[in-house]
Amino acid sequence: PKYFDKNAKALVKKLLVADLSKRFGNLKDGPADILKHKWFSNLELSKLETAEVPAPYKPTMKDEHDTSNFEDIPDSAELPPSVPASQDPFVDW
Repeated sequence: PKYFDKNAKALVKKLLVADLSKRFGNLKDGPADILKHKWFSNLELSKLETAEVPAPYKPTMKDEHDTSNFEDIPDSAELPPSVPASQDPFVDW
């Protein structure tokens, strides 16, 4: 989207690369590549790890069990299509 920050867009593109050998997080430096990206340059990771960074948005809640900020999605009665044993990707698990 046009309103997406250019550094955020670059990071997302690198995270969504289909080729695992070229995807951020799977390269030589592993997750460090992600954390060193420009989009995270203003983030103090040490403060984030110790929960010192305030949440950018805090929704109003009636109590700790309030789920009114989530949309109500009804359960589906449909079953997923069956997979023939010859095409089961988890047969050797």
